[in-house]
Amino acid sequence: MRAVRETIERHAMLAPGDRVGIAVSGGPDSVALLHLLAGVAEEYALTLFVLHLNHGMRGKEADRDEAFVRKTAESMAIPFDSERVSIPDLRQERGGSLEDLCREERYAFFERAARRHDLDRIALGHTLSDQAETVIMRLLRGSGLEGLKGFLPVRDGMYIRPLMEVTRDEVASFLEERTISYVTDSSNKDTAYLRNRIRSELIPRLKTYNARLEETIGRTAQILRMEDDFIAESVANVISEWGVDLQAVRLPVSRLKELHPALLLRLIKTLLEGYSPGKNGIGYLHVRAVVDLIESPGPSASADLPFNLTARREYDDLVIGLKGESSSGCDFAYEVRIPGSVDITETGRRMIFSLAGADEADPRSENPVFMDCSAVRPPLVVRSIRPGDRIQPLGMEGSKKVATLLVDEKVPKARRRSIPLLADRVSVLWIPGVRLSDRVKMTDMTEKVVKAEII
Repeated sequence: MRAVRETIERHAMLAPGDRVGIAVSGGPDSVALLHLLAGVAEEYALTLFVLHLNHGMRGKEADRDEAFVRKTAESMAIPFDSERVSIPDLRQERGGSLEDLCREERYAFFERAARRHDLDRIALGHTLSDQAETVIMRLLRGSGLEGLKGFLPVRDGMYIRPLMEVTRDEVASFLEERTISYVTDSSNKDTAYLRNRIRSELIPRLKTYNARLEETIGRTAQILRMEDDFIAESVANVISEWGVDLQAVRLPVSRLKELHPALLLRLIKTLLEGYSPGKNGIGYLHVRAVVDLIESPGPSASADLPFNLTARREYDDLVIGLKGESSSGCDFAYEVRIPGSVDITETGRRMIFSLAGADEADPRSENPVFMDCSAVRPPLVVRSIRPGDRIQPLGMEGSKKVATLLVDEKVPKARRRSIPLLADRVSVLWIPGVRLSDRVKMTDMTEKVVKAEII
């Protein structure tokens, strides 16, 4: 309790009167977090909420966990909020890493819960042991400072980690001394997951060299966080002082060559990530390809990059932008997460997505628009027009080519390729400023709607 209090104070995690959601899976770390925060609730005048997401992955065991957490919350007279998702079904639709998908769904749930309960903070049960595992995983994958600094004590001003300076063994002792019960997740023993192999095989081996391995890695991560902050601040200063236009990057090669290599690498990475959805997907090899253009003795060269990006050397200029950029627009596509937003760098617009009840929706509104959630067929994407695109205009029985509709609506040809379309796996759902699809219109049976807005 003393260690957690010190962590909370050191990182200013809580303020008097905060409304705090506690992510409780039912495992030892999250249960300990619940009891520890309940122990300081009166001191900080906190209002607590227990948050639980059932991932639908372990059948009866997952249902057991949810029931246990609900009962624990009730026994402590703390409000309980839960949701269920089917990660296997979502993975079949979206693909990708199971771990990444679980994380995305958890944080989407936390964001919804934060809005429902007007939360100031959401507390996560990550321990110092989790930090050590995270740093080792990222080291094995070749991360730089941004990865090796581990997770943060406070992220986005919302997420806090009060247990991040105590080990998993200390948590176990706390629970045992107070005879606090918890549940065990059988998947934590599945060595198909890299984290579990690191936890059960690698860390015990490393502890034969350093018995206080977790504390040592924790200190190292703290040092790297400070150094990473310094480099990030230095990059921001360069962008500001040089007046860099992040929508149309053009930089003098001669000045770039004067930068320290560490600062140059981070600057290029930051500029490239400005074009990537979620600020990820840019790796060292991509950054290195751009740096090679800068260091090249030739006056012209180019490199193709992810997200339809290209970097090219034009004598003393480095130019970064989207392939085929022009005043009439270019091809683009962005995956949609709900809730979430999509920054369409090609047009300077943003689409914002959320879920709402049918009673909150105005079916006559043209921006935002409201779509029957049950009629949408994921995955959703915001993209430019493609040959053969069709939409069933609101009020019509048949479908129509999007290109023909834009001509009928007298949309100038120069603008057509830059209009962002919202589409699912079946057809185009919304052409902002033009038409919504009849397929997703609200009906008397509509219970939940997708709200989409363009700004």
